[in-house]
Amino acid sequence: MRGMSIHSHLVWHEVDTELVLDGKIFQLIKSHRRSIDGRSTDYMMVNSPDWANIIAVVKNRDGQDCFLMVRQFRQGGNCLTLEFPGGMLDEGEDSASAALRELAEETGYTASSVELIGSTNPNPAFMTNTVHTFVAHDVVRNGGQSLDENELVDVELVPCDAVLEGNVPEFFAHGIMIIALHWYRIWRER
Repeated sequence: MRGMSIHSHLVWHEVDTELVLDGKIFQLIKSHRRSIDGRSTDYMMVNSPDWANIIAVVKNRDGQDCFLMVRQFRQGGNCLTLEFPGGMLDEGEDSASAALRELAEETGYTASSVELIGSTNPNPAFMTNTVHTFVAHDVVRNGGQSLDENELVDVELVPCDAVLEGNVPEFFAHGIMIIALHWYRIWRER
């Protein structure tokens, strides 16, 4: 744990856990924790598989650099969003393989390779997972979508400049996409 020796007085140690709900894409866990000064309480945690998203840049018909994106309805926000392709890692799957799989399934495009550009916990206050962001290399159209049973997804080419300049409001409705764009900006400046 980072900073453990210097800030060990801030750490809450897990005493035990209880499964509260086993949902389709996450588990709700009650974690009983104790601080170094003896206080104890229960915290609710969302335990979910890690996620991977992938940023692919392709040229549109006019030769303009565009992000390969997916538009879909998000139940929690009750809204349409515009996102980089991505999703949960399957059991036993590594994050790079998941990114490539999600790219192919959601868009019908493939990449020769991917490069990890950043990883973070989406919300360490109550989530236990990590989201990994990749950049795709040598992206080509390689067929059609292969969506999950309840996925409804449109594929769109969105000019990179429009997203980078903040001119695509439906993209900024999704915090994980903002994180991915942050990693992309840092990677691009290297």
